[in-house]
Amino acid sequence: MRTASRFMLKYKPERASKFTSFTFLTAVLALFIYQPIYFLVLAGLGLLTIICGYIEQPKIDRHFQQLCEKRKGLSICEFAREFDCKIVDTWIIRAVYEQLQAALPTKQQVPIQASDELFNTLKLDEDDLDLDLIEQIAQRTGRSLAGCGNNPYYGKVTTVRNLVLFFNRQPRTGAI
Repeated sequence: MRTASRFMLKYKPERASKFTSFTFLTAVLALFIYQPIYFLVLAGLGLLTIICGYIEQPKIDRHFQQLCEKRKGLSICEFAREFDCKIVDTWIIRAVYEQLQAALPTKQQVPIQASDELFNTLKLDEDDLDLDLIEQIAQRTGRSLAGCGNNPYYGKVTTVRNLVLFFNRQPRTGAI
């Protein structure tokens, strides 16, 4: 019998190698020494991005505060009840819920519903979904991302429900 999902391991991010860190720092230093104007442009763009983030954050926080007020009392239990646990792996349900909570652009614990749109309601960035969130969920659930182009939900993951069902259709890796 499989272990209950509440005992599932947490996501463990992989650390960058010392070689990768050294290479990145060397590239930045070389850019600063040999092309200081490009370095200044990149630094300015980075500063502008940070400033825009601080301007936008209060709107995002208000949005999530309103969601929290509308969904007061909801938890992962209600989220899990939106799926048939005889068909959908409970590890996937828990991993999606917990990793979405961690990926939200707010510090508030927002109750998530299966009908939530990933990009409009939860304000996730498409790149965060493709590059980070998918890998995290796959690692926690022991699901492979190989052959995901054959998955009927491939390219249709716009809601939390579709994200859960996408992973439910992916094969197990055997690692867990």
